[in-house]
Amino acid sequence: MDPQPAPGRNPKYAWRDVARADAPKRPARDRIADFRATYQSYNDAAASEQASRCIQCPTPTCVEACPLTMPIPDLLRLTADGQFEEAARLLNSSQSMPELFVHVCSAERQCEAACILADQSEPVSISSIARFLLDYGWNHGLFDPPASAPTGKHVAIIGAGLCGLVAADGLSRMGHTVTVFDACRKPGGRLVNGLPGFRVDRDLIERRVRLLTQRGVTFRTGMICGRDLKLGQLRRDFDAVFFGLGRANPVRLETPGSKLRGVRQAYSFVVRNTTNVALTSPPVYVHNRRVVVLGGGETAVDALRVAIRCGASEAVCAYRRDIADMTASSREIDNAIEEGARLLTFTQAVKVIGNAEGDVTAVRCVRTVPDQPDASGRRRVSPVAGSEFEIPADVVLVAYGFEAPKLTQMDEFSELAFDRQGFLIVDKDLMTNLPGVFAGGSVVRGSVPLVTIVGDSAVAAASIDRYLAARHAHAA
Repeated sequence: MDPQPAPGRNPKYAWRDVARADAPKRPARDRIADFRATYQSYNDAAASEQASRCIQCPTPTCVEACPLTMPIPDLLRLTADGQFEEAARLLNSSQSMPELFVHVCSAERQCEAACILADQSEPVSISSIARFLLDYGWNHGLFDPPASAPTGKHVAIIGAGLCGLVAADGLSRMGHTVTVFDACRKPGGRLVNGLPGFRVDRDLIERRVRLLTQRGVTFRTGMICGRDLKLGQLRRDFDAVFFGLGRANPVRLETPGSKLRGVRQAYSFVVRNTTNVALTSPPVYVHNRRVVVLGGGETAVDALRVAIRCGASEAVCAYRRDIADMTASSREIDNAIEEGARLLTFTQAVKVIGNAEGDVTAVRCVRTVPDQPDASGRRRVSPVAGSEFEIPADVVLVAYGFEAPKLTQMDEFSELAFDRQGFLIVDKDLMTNLPGVFAGGSVVRGSVPLVTIVGDSAVAAASIDRYLAARHAHAA
């Protein structure tokens, strides 16, 4: 029986009569004093009211736009009618590790952008409602549904970051025995060793790792491909192998002046100031200094916000395309601007300028204009002649993306097929050229939004499950 509308709510016109309200944020002046979470959760009444704005359209474009095909209309319907427990259980049963993707997805560019109300009013605040349901579930002890009966199949996962953890969660739910190998000593990858606390709560990752362990997932850390892990041996010991390796080394700045003192990688700057990870590179100090960040992705925006919290006198981002082309979440871009960061779009760095002592003093840039789209459909840009100008700077943080993760060429690793950019080649099921060896995330796609990595992990888990079932049926 369908749930009845809450008293006093007119479902037909709630989209018009109820104003959209996102989850509350801490004031910017408070946020810049610490690294704690930016957002707070709805209360019960606000969550129900906001969910009531969903018109339950017969062809939910929000689901079509979601990389994870979340049952968004059902979640909103249950929440609107105050059935929070049922909605939280549905969220947990429909997704692997929902506490992670809820905090890293770019809903404003995906499901919310596709909401049918976006052109008529304001889209439903899907992301904020999902966060509410996540918190409700954990606060009320609504943990994951029980795993399926053991299948007797064993899967090896290489990489204990977001990609590997989501795959491990999905496969272990299906009843497979999972072993996760990682070179680091602590599972979690960039979630633990790279994202600031204002983006992701590390307690969530650690809690999930504990739950996976309780379910039977084995973590073997300090394991390096080629030295400790041989692909041939893995294929003999396990029924399937999944590469979920994270991003590798950051792309270096190649412009003149890139060797000046004060030019550093944005990612290492963020890691050093937000985690306990030991780094070999020396620290960079930004207190009372002018910081210029080059790039337009998540790391660039994180670096801006970290620099402000570390006392930078200025935090400026130079990006060669428009703000709409930035791969960082627009929500996080807005947060950075609220906190005092400046964005200079259609601005391309061409040279870092220094003084006689070798210290950075400025970044020379040129204005750019949109050009024809490239093969992916993304707009190219062209420099404007005679438009050079300089941005004063004491520190330059480079956030130009990451190289493809490098795999050793020892034993059967050398048999894996890579494309010209160094990424593993996979088919539609994310299987490599070696039967039973799958891959997803950064090792296949490079720097992509975290929600895309989650989607790859879900696809890979389902593909591996089908592959194992087919092998079992063939053997029988």
